[in-house]
Formats: sequence, structure tokens, C-alpha cells
Amino acid sequence: MKTLLKRLGAYLIDYLVVTVIIYGVMLLPFVNPHKEEYNTKYNEVVRVNEQFQNNEISSEEFNEALIPIAYDLYRLNGSYVIVSTICFIGYFVIFQFLYKGQTIGKKIFKLKLASANDKPLSMVNYLVRAIILYNILIPIIELIIVFTMSSENYYNVYQNVNLVSYIIMYITLFFMLVRTDGRGLHDILANTIVKDEKEIEAKQEIIEVKEKEEVKKSPKKKTPTKKKTTTKKTKPSEK
Repeated sequence: MKTLLKRLGAYLIDYLVVTVIIYGVMLLPFVNPHKEEYNTKYNEVVRVNEQFQNNEISSEEFNEALIPIAYDLYRLNGSYVIVSTICFIGYFVIFQFLYKGQTIGKKIFKLKLASANDKPLSMVNYLVRAIILYNILIPIIELIIVFTMSSENYYNVYQNVNLVSYIIMYITLFFMLVRTDGRGLHDILANTIVKDEKEIEAKQEIIEVKEKEEVKKSPKKKTPTKKKTTTKKTKPSEK
């Protein structure tokens, strides 16, 4: 339970770091050219919600008014989805791979990501883990749905895709709570495990010692020595 709480703390810190980076990038005008349009549509959503809460419109009228506005809102939100996807992959895949299984949050809580079978982790392991844990593909799929389907047809498909993301999240959380090693669905599929930094380093030292002992025990192959061929010098014949 102690490790699980530390993982939760690391997760929150890392999520905060990535969120700050995303919103910092989104402040750039050339990255988010539809900011004003997005804010206008968002205000429309707020207005429709207020009307529904004040019983000014029925649930059917609420859905009829909300769906087309939400459709436009999602389309205008495309740059945010792309930026957030790049930031999540950059931080939780590339950055964590380069720093050998640690992020800022994991470093603070002295945690480290390692292989579950003591094999070196590749970039693919980090990518699979991030895709499952942070539902990286879900916003991309939702964006494709919004841009390929009409406003009348997209909503049901969008809801089903969103439901899948919640199912994945709950399964992951359930595995982390019931498994003794604390591995969620993301760790199982990526063949990873999160442990205390000292525990992983101690295990790595043991593996390195064993490898050195095996090298010492293995018989050294003798390289065959080449025989030197001596050439006899013949005296020049006397005339």
C-alpha cells in the first residue's frame, strides 16, 4: 500500500508537469489559432447547461442543442489533442526512457520503472505502457471520428469510444489494487513493474555480479599460435 500511495503521488506530479507544458504550448497563437472560436462555443455550452439546470429546457431540448455545439467544439479542439499527445509521448516515453525509468514524479518519490523479467526495457515497452495508462490513442480516435462523421452520427460512436477508455481505466486500477506486485493492465501488457529505486538498483547489482562470475567461470578459448617458418639462407654458388 505504501508503494501504491507513492506511485499515486508520482502520477499526480507527472500529470501536473505535462499539463503545465501543454497549456504553455497552447498559449502560442500559431499553435492554437482557433482560440477565440473555441471560447465562444464553450460559452454556448455553459449557457445551454445553465438553461437545463434552471429547468428552462427539457432533456430532449438540451441534447438537441448540445450535440451540434459539442461537435464544433471538438473540431476546434484538434490542436489541443495533437499537442497533448506529443507531450505525453515525449514525457512518459522518450524522457522516461532516456532517464532509465524515471520521471520527475518518480525521482521525487524514489521510484523507478523496470522490466518484470529483468530484461532491458526498450522504447516499445514505454510506449505500450503510456498508451494504456494515459489512454493516449483515445483522443486521437475521437478526433478522427469528429472529422470523418457528420454531427448527426458522431455522438453515439464518440460515447462508445469514451466508454472504452473508462473501462480500461477501471481495469487498470482494479489490477493495481488486487495484485500483490501492484502491476496494472499497463504494466502487464508492457512487461514492466514499478518499485523503490534502491530495490531495483540492488537487484541490478546482484545481476551484474552474477554475470561477472559467469564470465570468470566460462573456459577461455586458447587462440592457436602460428608456427614461425624459418627460411634457410643458401650461400651463393662459387663459380
